[in-house]
Amino acid sequence: MANSSILQDPSYQAQQSQSITLADGRKLGFAEFGSISDDATPLFYLHGLPGSRLDAALFHPEACKVNVRVIGIDRPGFGLSSPRSNRQLLDSPADFRELAKHLQLEQYYVLGFSGGGPYALACAYAIPETELLGVGVASGMGPWSLGTYGMKIENRVLFNCICYTPWLARRLVGVGFAEFIKGTDMVKMKEVLMKNCVPADQDFCNKPEHGDILTLSVAQAFKQGADAMMEDVRIVTSDWGFETKDIPAKNIRLWYGTADVNVPVTMGRYLEEQISHATLKEYEGDAHFMIMGHIGDFLKDLIARGST
Repeated sequence: MANSSILQDPSYQAQQSQSITLADGRKLGFAEFGSISDDATPLFYLHGLPGSRLDAALFHPEACKVNVRVIGIDRPGFGLSSPRSNRQLLDSPADFRELAKHLQLEQYYVLGFSGGGPYALACAYAIPETELLGVGVASGMGPWSLGTYGMKIENRVLFNCICYTPWLARRLVGVGFAEFIKGTDMVKMKEVLMKNCVPADQDFCNKPEHGDILTLSVAQAFKQGADAMMEDVRIVTSDWGFETKDIPAKNIRLWYGTADVNVPVTMGRYLEEQISHATLKEYEGDAHFMIMGHIGDFLKDLIARGST
């Protein structure tokens, strides 16, 4: 089944809109895609910014091929997850571990895309290797100290506004993502998505099996308004609470496109230099979303290393 149609398949609706109640009373939303076998390898997918648990549908065909169960998680305030005020980057691993316990997963992998990259690295720092078998970062943001050189102007303006003039950033997000905040017109939402893509990414997103999923996922990101996106940018552009050089995990894979102007490849190169056991693979000429055309490689690469 194509990954775009899986979101409309009635038999998969229950898996797409799951949630648990955490110990502190918050809801944590998640969705499951890929293999349904009892012996499937579990992988937590951490969505981009903006994004939601539904991003994980992109993994469905390749995950089925290699017997991987992909669990997409909504961060606080996105999709089905309750907001959490004043949250920090290192708060998230505890939520993911609580979900793992609920799902009776003793061991698992984590993969973060784009704005989900820092959260994946937080897991690599905070979750014991006896539990976390490996971490993948695809086009993941690096520490804010690296600056915005190489990013497209829209990202540079938005991130700096959120850091220094949040009132202006809120207006920019409200205007730029108005169709997603309304969430009623799929055609108009997809048009906004395409306008925010560079030409190379437009080719990727024009394919229904990619663009439809990303559109529905971003609509979920704004289901509760724009606050979660504002908070997410604040978190990844603030002090992470740890140094990347102190990450102890031994199975860390990094994948970046050399033509990415959302998250420049220089961020991946920096992370490889800083993290002792990280290995970077660069995809020549790939832009931001294009990198997700290599999901099959990601799964084989990450899980093959974790099983040795």
